[in-house]
Amino acid sequence: MPQSIEASANRIINGERTPEFDHLRAEITFVAAETVVPEPKLIFLYDYWATIREAESRLPMRKDIDVLELREAIGNIMMLDVLDDGFDARYRVYGTGVAEYAGHDWTGTALSEMCRKTRTPLALLYRACYLAVYRTGRPIYTETMSPSWLAPKAWRRMILPYADAEGACVGFMVGNIPVKPQIKDIDPKDAANSLIYRNR
Repeated sequence: MPQSIEASANRIINGERTPEFDHLRAEITFVAAETVVPEPKLIFLYDYWATIREAESRLPMRKDIDVLELREAIGNIMMLDVLDDGFDARYRVYGTGVAEYAGHDWTGTALSEMCRKTRTPLALLYRACYLAVYRTGRPIYTETMSPSWLAPKAWRRMILPYADAEGACVGFMVGNIPVKPQIKDIDPKDAANSLIYRNR
């Protein structure tokens, strides 16, 4: 519901705890230069985005993003167009590497429709994070456990906003990496249900 999306996005924006995502063992953080991100492809995408932002003194625009310069991460990239004032988005591009693990290519599909069809427990987190990025113009990094039916046990994601000529957010470039849980100093019987984040 929009009220739930709004409430969760506000907690993310305000740096408050998000207990609604505890079952996903979610790590959600706004990205800054000092943020530790344990994925080279996501670091590459952030550096690419930040270089444009610094050079132009504004959010990157869609025309600033050259797909040929993103070959290093291309299979893990999704591009989304903003819908409904940030409460929804449509997949313009759904990376082949992401589609392989997700089991479907969602290109052309609205995020809300994808969430309805899959009934993913990540639906609220997805939509709240996109709304938070839309409203702040700041990138977000997340780590979450996967739904039980997906092969990767966790996903690392970077959401990077891009804007129109007036500076309003109109879309997102998203890097999405499937990973295994990071297990450390844990009883083997609990290992399958545990995800240790290296960037906390």
